[in-house]
Amino acid sequence: MRLAVVTDVHGQTARLAGVLERIRAQEVDQVVCLGDVFECRIGKREAAGHVFGRVEDVFDPDPELARLLEGVVVVRGNQEERIRSLVPERRLPRWTLPLLDAPLEHDTGFARYCHGHPLPWRELEPGRWSPLDADFPGRALIHGHHHRSALYRLRPGGDGRAEAERVPVRFGVPVPLAPDGRYVVNVGSVTRCSPDRGPSPVWAVVDETAATLTYHHSQETT
Repeated sequence: MRLAVVTDVHGQTARLAGVLERIRAQEVDQVVCLGDVFECRIGKREAAGHVFGRVEDVFDPDPELARLLEGVVVVRGNQEERIRSLVPERRLPRWTLPLLDAPLEHDTGFARYCHGHPLPWRELEPGRWSPLDADFPGRALIHGHHHRSALYRLRPGGDGRAEAERVPVRFGVPVPLAPDGRYVVNVGSVTRCSPDRGPSPVWAVVDETAATLTYHHSQETT
């Protein structure tokens, strides 16, 4: 089974369309989207005091996003959860509900696929965060949320917390995921991110049969 993984679209329909076009040429069996499909216009700090007026004040309900994600396994991100908390259900277009109410995670036996926002995050070095202490089934935890491609192999630590060996990300080069290994995989984002976080849009192909992970990016997608 070969899965292409995208995440953190943040409402950028054209960039998602470009990535999916590239993925179609990669002969994958399934596409998985790890949430933050939409971009909530109300910040986390403002949400508690927000008074609902129009759907468009909260997010852009672009039906093209749903069309592009037909047949894709989707999990929900924190943007979807905030939108759901701010917009009365009767005001939501019906086509948005499968995306806004998607499950938190998708397990295959080989890996857990999730957005990752509820997990315990740890700052490994300035600006680099990872949910290394999360419990997960299978060989890998594959997540989004932090818009930076990164791969870590976990090793038991002396204080009960996992130690992380950073594995270099080389785009287009399959990385073997050892049968005795445990890995945390930060895919990176479809949305544009700051240059210090690496290229975007980014996606990953997980070949669960061959036990490999391959990062991809496209500078041509706008």
